[in-house]
Amino acid sequence: MSNSGVFGPTPNGVDLSKSQNAAISSAVISLMVIATIFMLLRVVARTMQKGIALAADDYCIAVGLLFAHGTAICCLVKGKHLWAMDATQFKVIWKILFAYVMIYGLAVSFTKLSIVLFYRRIFGMNWGLWLCAFLVVAYCVTVIVTILMSCQPPEYFWTQYTTPGATGHCINVSLFSFANGIWAMLVDVCILIVPVPVILKLQMPKSQKLAVMLILLLGSL
Repeated sequence: MSNSGVFGPTPNGVDLSKSQNAAISSAVISLMVIATIFMLLRVVARTMQKGIALAADDYCIAVGLLFAHGTAICCLVKGKHLWAMDATQFKVIWKILFAYVMIYGLAVSFTKLSIVLFYRRIFGMNWGLWLCAFLVVAYCVTVIVTILMSCQPPEYFWTQYTTPGATGHCINVSLFSFANGIWAMLVDVCILIVPVPVILKLQMPKSQKLAVMLILLLGSL
C-alpha cells in the first residue's frame, strides 16, 4: 500500500494497513484496570479499619491515578504509521503530545508525593522528606512551565510540522527530555534513600530490617 502523506512517499516494505492501535489499547486499558483495582483495594482496606480515616497520601495517589488515566487516554490514539496520517491527523497527534507531557508530569508528581506523605505518616517529617517533597513539586512545575513555553508561539509546537510557512522557534526538546529524565531519577533515588537511616535504627534483626527496606523499595518502584 502506497501513500504520500506528511512525511512523503511511504518507504518500501511498510504496510499502512497494519496498525498497533489494538495492541497498545489492550495493554493500556489492562494496566489502568489493574491500577484502579489496587487503588480501590487500598481505599477499602483503609476504610475498613476502625478509627482509621483516609490520609493525605491516599488522596494524592487517587489524584495521581486520575492523571494516569489521562495519559492512558492520550495513548489510545497511537499505533498508526506516520505515513498513514494526513496533516490534520498529525496536528492532532502533536496537540495530544503537548498535553500528554503535562498530564504525565502531574501523574508522576502526585504519585511520588503520595510516597513522601506515606513516609511522613510512618516515620514523621524530616529534612530528607522535605527535600523529596521540594524536588517533586519543583519537577512538576518545571515540566509544566517548560512545555508551555517550549515554543514561541505555543502553537508552533504542532504547526512546525503540519503548516507550510509556519514561523516560530522551540527549545531543544531532546535536551529537555534528557534533563527531565535525570531529574526524575534523582527524585526516585532521594525517595528510596530517605527511609533507610530510620529503618537501620529500628530494634530488630538485620534480616527484618532488610525485608522492610525491600518492601518499601518495591512500593516505591
